[in-house]
Amino acid sequence: MVMIEDTICAPATPPVNSPIAILRLSGPDTFRAVASLFSRPDELDHRHAAYGSILDGRSIVDDVIVLAYRGPSSFTGEDMAEIFCHGNPLIVNRIMTLLLARGVRVAAPGEFSSRAFQNGKIDLTEAEAINHIITARGEWEIEASVRQMHGSLARAIGEIRDRLVVLKADIECGIDFAEEDVEFVSNDAALEGLDSLRGLVEGVLRQCRIGERVSRGIDLPIVGRPNVGKSSVLNLLLNTERAIVSAIPGTTRDTISESIRIAGIHVNLIDTAGIDIPSCEIEKMGIELSLAKIEDSSMLVVVVDSSAGILAEDRRVLSAIEGKKRVLLLNKADLVDEAALSSLRGELGGEGISFSAKTGRGLKEFEAAITASLAEDFVNQKDFFVADIRMTGLLEEALGSIARAGELLSTAEPREIVAFELQSLLDILASVTGAVTPDDVLNSIFSRFCIGK
Repeated sequence: MVMIEDTICAPATPPVNSPIAILRLSGPDTFRAVASLFSRPDELDHRHAAYGSILDGRSIVDDVIVLAYRGPSSFTGEDMAEIFCHGNPLIVNRIMTLLLARGVRVAAPGEFSSRAFQNGKIDLTEAEAINHIITARGEWEIEASVRQMHGSLARAIGEIRDRLVVLKADIECGIDFAEEDVEFVSNDAALEGLDSLRGLVEGVLRQCRIGERVSRGIDLPIVGRPNVGKSSVLNLLLNTERAIVSAIPGTTRDTISESIRIAGIHVNLIDTAGIDIPSCEIEKMGIELSLAKIEDSSMLVVVVDSSAGILAEDRRVLSAIEGKKRVLLLNKADLVDEAALSSLRGELGGEGISFSAKTGRGLKEFEAAITASLAEDFVNQKDFFVADIRMTGLLEEALGSIARAGELLSTAEPREIVAFELQSLLDILASVTGAVTPDDVLNSIFSRFCIGK
């Protein structure tokens, strides 16, 4: 346990009027500071909720509940307390002022979590999961973050490390008994072990990249020729007039992105410029942006104007997205009869949802189609990890180290050099969980946390 001499405090709830607000303290002077303000100091005990008043001299500031924790049985591993008061920022600020007057200082962003890490209560994978729980924008991301907070990524890295330690030990034993011509592990067996490790690291990296994609949001461009109602579709889904709607073709010259949640996943809806022969340089740039979004996205919403039928411009759009997963909307279905819609589906190979951005017709069918498509993409990938560029970078570095060790074994280099490379690999894996991490990296990680966490 790291010995930290100062005691910190911070509100753990936003500075808004609310029924309840929470102030947190952590550090060796926690109990003394709280006891000096609390009307019932004798009631402060480990994991005991004590009801009383915060006093400023003889004046009552507020009636509160104080929940105290004795270290190391606390989130930070230190003595901690949480003060539950009424959620008026004036009350919170007055209690904070009283605490600061007793030698407690304001916590920096993420300092509670940082102390938990320094005291061995959590590792970096769990710390970053905590931050993701707070900032997550979809249910799946929250579920993955909770699993990671309880050690899912740490266990995966631990399994890789355990296997690597065994392999490194076998190679080093061969070095120690080289004169006796004893081989604890052959080159072929060592290469097989490295290949197994590579598969495990690649699996973790793949899960991290899926998590990064879900965290960033799934891009869902709305594409089609000009004036088919793409912006109207966006406005309907958002239930607000986000994009300008006009009968004049080519109104949208740039991409417009807004976020919603579908099937528990954060989705970025993107209204794109109509794809057609450009009439000016600005329209050309908008079309180029649309085509770039089509190229980068794995799924699309395609809109056609059912009242106009399938035109040559529509066929150019369908050709541009060939091979992409798509949901096709037959928009303006309120202007045509069922026979015309059926004929359109026949031209489109049987696909197409009867839709009206004006009346809301087909909205449930559209949401169901998007949900089914997202579920198909992610149903076997819900056990992903939440990771930032630091983690993915380290895992890529680990794959490079495995490749170098494999080359050394393949060319029959001295086992001492192989063992040195494997130690480098162990250090890389240790950096993922934070067992070996420079202070500047730690400061960068925890500075992204909110104050009070």
